[in-house]
Amino acid sequence: MKRFFALLLCLCLLAGALTSCAGTPETPPDNGDNPSDGNNPSDSNAKDELKASLKAGFLTAADEVVVSEDSVTFKDATSTDGSTVTIKKNPAKVLNLYASFTTLWYEAGGSVIGCIGGSSSQELYKEYIGRDITTDEGMTVVAASSSGKKWDTEKIIALNPELIICSTAMSGYSTVEAPAKAANIPVIAVKYDDFSDYLKWFKVFCNLSGHPELWDSVAMKSLDDVVDVLCEIPDEGAPRVFSMFANASKLEANTSSTVVGGMVTAMKAKNIVDDWENSAGADRLEINLETIVAADPDIIIVQCHAGTDAAKEQVANTYGDNPVWQSLRAVQNGKVFYLEKTLFHNKPNSRFAEAYQKLAEILYPNAEFSFKKEK
Repeated sequence: MKRFFALLLCLCLLAGALTSCAGTPETPPDNGDNPSDGNNPSDSNAKDELKASLKAGFLTAADEVVVSEDSVTFKDATSTDGSTVTIKKNPAKVLNLYASFTTLWYEAGGSVIGCIGGSSSQELYKEYIGRDITTDEGMTVVAASSSGKKWDTEKIIALNPELIICSTAMSGYSTVEAPAKAANIPVIAVKYDDFSDYLKWFKVFCNLSGHPELWDSVAMKSLDDVVDVLCEIPDEGAPRVFSMFANASKLEANTSSTVVGGMVTAMKAKNIVDDWENSAGADRLEINLETIVAADPDIIIVQCHAGTDAAKEQVANTYGDNPVWQSLRAVQNGKVFYLEKTLFHNKPNSRFAEAYQKLAEILYPNAEFSFKKEK
């Protein structure tokens, strides 16, 4: 994923160079016939080329999905050798064992007979589906967590689903894989790290659910909106950023291989964690305050696992009175931002553009973004 976001950054920088160099070698005399109205065709062409390149990059994974008359073929998280999975369309009984993927399945026109419960999942269902689906008539809540550690696999198999969707992020897939295969129940192992993955899985899901029309109205609309944000990122004034993850037990640093860290890089900002030892290929690293002080970032952003209040308390308890932390420029200037959980920890799905917009406003507070005028 680092390579992909590095490509995005290069494309954005190239577009800036093309735009700045797109004028004529000589400025014509101002005789009233050549008003400078910002409508230079070369500028427009450069921006169009950037948009096309960004869209192509984001669609790389989705373009590999093959849709036939009665099935969808794709690579899932088990396809380490390049093999593919083929699933028949329109499964009548679907079990989804990861809350963020359940909301994506509903967004793509599907519904489920069984899901994960628990307060965190219920909040997510309300936010993205519009209701707590655990209370729907006929719904079976198979567990209170997506971790798989306390799953009743006999209960899951007894529901006789035609498709099981789960994540490889925790132990869920390894828990259900063997008993599902023994019962001839297909399982999709989902790995979803960034916006490109969202587009891929939306294409898979909307075609499996029997609603391919949602690809244009939902997924491609999101793609257009995300690309519009990236095309408006300023060419100058890029901040140095420290991205932190506040999980249930500790604070960690986000590299550009994480969703948030990658978004920072895509917006031309410098993610200081990428310069740390052992950052190559890593998602998160242990935090060393002395290393942060050496880079002295302009902005600190905190990705919140359990919500902003819990993250603020965790940061305060860990670093609040530490003079090294207090000496940081971002802390002294009030540039520590706690990111909304539903947009930056849970999968934002069709709200990715909203997440990009909010982060753009944090990184470039003085920029004149068009989406700000539309609000």
